[in-house]
Amino acid sequence: MSQFGLQNHLESIYDKTERQFTFDVSDAASARAWQIVFRASLLECLRIDRRLMPEAVRVEFLSTTDKGTYIEDKYRLMNGELPIPMYMLIPKTPPPYRPVIAFHGHGIGVNLILGNYDELPDAQTYTANGENFAQRLAQDGYLVCAIEQQGFGERVTAQVNNGNSCRHLAHHYMMHGRTLLGERVWEGMLAIQYLMGRDDIIANQLACVGFSGGATTALFLSALDERIRKTVIMGYLCSLNQSILGMEHCECNYVPDLLTLGDTGDIAGLIAPRPVQVISGETDPIFPIVGVREQYEVLEKVYRVFGADDRCQLSIHSGGHRPDYDAMKQWLQG
Repeated sequence: MSQFGLQNHLESIYDKTERQFTFDVSDAASARAWQIVFRASLLECLRIDRRLMPEAVRVEFLSTTDKGTYIEDKYRLMNGELPIPMYMLIPKTPPPYRPVIAFHGHGIGVNLILGNYDELPDAQTYTANGENFAQRLAQDGYLVCAIEQQGFGERVTAQVNNGNSCRHLAHHYMMHGRTLLGERVWEGMLAIQYLMGRDDIIANQLACVGFSGGATTALFLSALDERIRKTVIMGYLCSLNQSILGMEHCECNYVPDLLTLGDTGDIAGLIAPRPVQVISGETDPIFPIVGVREQYEVLEKVYRVFGADDRCQLSIHSGGHRPDYDAMKQWLQG
């Protein structure tokens, strides 16, 4: 390696950077105080700390599709600046329903988790990998809210790379003092605001699930929005040094100053003592299991301080980077 190489320099910066909110308290009262200050700093880091939630969000009904055991309704949800495609999967069984807000990862967009890809050549692979988890939740009786995240499907810019506009959006937002992750989290909060106004749900049982890039949103949203009562993070929670900084990842994963606050285990600790499940693959190549276990130990420590050890769970399947619907379903039903 050249004497002028910079890898050692980057590793030195990581080692020397102080994490302001690394969890290090031993009683529940101190942990709650830690959460309050950390949550405020995380909102500021995502650049959404000055956003005001409207009492009622504006929605426009667009279409309905009969999916057999459930109905798929499509809406236009307004975030104050631009429209958001939002889907409601409503079981045909009598209400009230247990609600879930679900987030897709990288790929074709929200249709990936809705199961709307019968005509695509990869349809069998998507189904076999359990990518259609929103569809399966609706089939199992949950009312599911799914929004298309910025950068995918119908929500791309004039610059598309690898099927998405994450690079363009992330860089554009950063140049204007925003973050792409913050925009996605804010839109999740708006969707929850709409969802909580429905009269066909059990409001105090809202769950949040996501896979990969969707799990990123699910983690940060659940950490910041206490209306979420149960969370499933699939294929994301891992040491940032061993995943996002350890190999090439999409630009949407990078948030300025994030590591001056804490790592993913600390962020997940903001969910405590609400139930949270972490699902990861033993052979996941982009979120190494060693880094998953490292950060889960941090999360366990937070729940232990709250006396809620049984409310967090690490579920490891034998595969790679994929969801595990059966494990998620069992956790949500618990």
